[in-house]
Amino acid sequence: MQSKPFSRTLINLALVASLTAATGLASAAGISDFLQPSKTGSTAAIKATEVSPNDKDVPDWLRNSDRLNAMMGASADARLENAKVIRKVESPIPGLDGFVVQADSFSSENPEGRQELFVFYTDKSRRYLVVGMMIDMEKDRDMNQLVERYVRGEMADNPARALRPQDMHAMVLKGGKSKSIPLTFVVDLGPDAGKSSFLSVVGLHQSLVKSGASPRPIRIVPVSAGKDELSTGAMAIAMGYERLSGEGVEKLVEFAQRGRSTSWMEPTRLKKDEKLKRAVGTGIFQIDENSTQALLARLTTLPLVYDGEGDRVKPVPLPNSQADWKALLLK
Repeated sequence: MQSKPFSRTLINLALVASLTAATGLASAAGISDFLQPSKTGSTAAIKATEVSPNDKDVPDWLRNSDRLNAMMGASADARLENAKVIRKVESPIPGLDGFVVQADSFSSENPEGRQELFVFYTDKSRRYLVVGMMIDMEKDRDMNQLVERYVRGEMADNPARALRPQDMHAMVLKGGKSKSIPLTFVVDLGPDAGKSSFLSVVGLHQSLVKSGASPRPIRIVPVSAGKDELSTGAMAIAMGYERLSGEGVEKLVEFAQRGRSTSWMEPTRLKKDEKLKRAVGTGIFQIDENSTQALLARLTTLPLVYDGEGDRVKPVPLPNSQADWKALLLK
């Protein structure tokens, strides 16, 4: 269950479509018929520069927490404090400049406050403020979300802290108690070490259930470094099956065990099985979104383990032994 390097290169789903007869599992009429290139884009589209506290190009009202609260329509139940502009972002829309503001956000759900990033746009005169989503309709992506994740990754001293696994697509391995706080396990099944780590964790969890114990549920979050097209395709299909019928974990276990011998990766199945086709179409964009988050967070090692729910999810040290894993699962 050791960490292994995770490529900083964004998954390119066009590579998944290049599964050919050379792999012995796909052909021109196989998986490549059903996969589409990535819509998510890459960090090449994001250009962010640091902003000094005295930069005269930054509007004063962006540094004023009270004015931001008023402009965002914040209620008495929610407010921003300690706002500061930390990045200037090149906007894809001519005439607009983007700024990333870091502020402490308080609400009834988070009375102690939490640090958040907000993306705002203003015209060249710095008179007008544009608040809201910026969607690239051609590439079907939320530019503000990409900017926020990119800057969070730049600022994080630990890439694991820059990742927000609670926002990522997952498959759930059910635990013994429905109300138990889940663990989140982020893994790439491309490397053999990733497959081994995944099988070890799932195997231990299943053995605990069979023994009558009540292990916590595990949210399994697959990501791909794009170095192994076969595993990327398999993870995408498993994620599609999770959405369609809740069979994602079973499919992932089968692939981790059988690899190239996995029956549902055969070209004839991919061509004829309608459910399999739907699984590919659903899962391919989920694995793309997960992997984009991993890229923007600048991950360098996998697997990673997180504990908690919602905004309280935090990374925890990767257990080094089965005993440590058992203690964490039964916590």
